[in-house]
Amino acid sequence: MIRNIVFDMGMVLLDHDPLLPCIRHAGRERAQALCDGIFWHPEWMELLDGGVMDEQAYIPRAQSRFEDPEMKRLVAEILNDWYLDALYPKSGMEAVQKDLLDRGFRLYVLSNAGYSFHKFSYKIKHIDRFSGIMVSAEERLMKPDPAIYRRLCDRFSLEASECLFIDDLPRNIEGAQKAGMNGYCFQDGDVARLQSFLEALNA
Repeated sequence: MIRNIVFDMGMVLLDHDPLLPCIRHAGRERAQALCDGIFWHPEWMELLDGGVMDEQAYIPRAQSRFEDPEMKRLVAEILNDWYLDALYPKSGMEAVQKDLLDRGFRLYVLSNAGYSFHKFSYKIKHIDRFSGIMVSAEERLMKPDPAIYRRLCDRFSLEASECLFIDDLPRNIEGAQKAGMNGYCFQDGDVARLQSFLEALNA
C-alpha cells in the first residue's frame, strides 16, 4: 500500500524557466546567452546541485565564460536573486497536493537542488504540511543514484515499497525503482492524468 508520496521539485511542484531572471536583468537580446552560460552549463548541476558550492562561489566561474565586462556584471546580478522568478508553482498542483494531504498521505520533497533551496521553498504550496525534505546539495548525493532514495527512507523511517516517487525524468524514476520505490513519470506534465492516477490510491 502506498502511504508516502515523494515529489521532485522542478517541473513537478514548481515550473522552472531560468530565462526569466535573465530577461529581467539583461533584456531579451542578451538573455539567452546569459542563461546558457549560467544555468544550462553542465557545471550548474555538477557544482550547485552537487553541493560543491553555492551561487556566490559560482559567480566567478560563470563570469569567466564572458569577455564583456557588462555581461560579467549581469552574471552577478542574476545569480543574486535568480530564484525570484525562475521558479513558480506549477498550475494545478496545489489542488493535487491538498487532496493527498487531506486523504492522509504523507508528502515529501526529494530534489536535485542547491543550498539556496530554502530561500524559495515557500513557493511550494502546503510545504508546511510536508513530512520531510531532502536536497541533493545538502546530502552530496544526486538522483538518480539509488543511495539518495535509500537515505530518504532511512532518515524519515519510510518503507520504500510504501513510497510513490513522482519525477519528470525517466532516469530518476529508474533510480527510485532500484531503491525499491514505486514510480510515476511526470514527463508529460499532464496534471489531470496524474490526478486520476493518484485518486486510485488508498492511503
